[in-house]
Amino acid sequence: MIRSGAAVAGRMPEVVKSDNRIFSRTPLYDVKTRIKNVNTGGYFDAFVKDVSGSGMGMATTCHFNPGTVFEISLEIPDGFGPLKLLGKVVWSKETDFLGHRTGVAILNPRFMSVSRILKLFF
Repeated sequence: MIRSGAAVAGRMPEVVKSDNRIFSRTPLYDVKTRIKNVNTGGYFDAFVKDVSGSGMGMATTCHFNPGTVFEISLEIPDGFGPLKLLGKVVWSKETDFLGHRTGVAILNPRFMSVSRILKLFF
């Protein structure tokens, strides 16, 4: 997006980055979670790095293609047991030789699931 009044007197237009997130993302400190790859049936551990009411960023040991669907079991200490979510990979990129960062959108979030996330983390 370019602000109006740009390119006056030879100045370069000011570019403003936009973010279409509905909820703000809150950083976490490596919350371990168990993930099931719905496409393959395989299980693996991941670390949730940040969370919002509509998605999360995870550290994983391997790359996942956008569109990969996960069942996510997130331990939340609120007395109601693990929070079960269905998520879809939006992006995945290599961070170093040890792992990847993966962005996951929560699919069809139920009101109570979003409420538990918001209550605990916000």
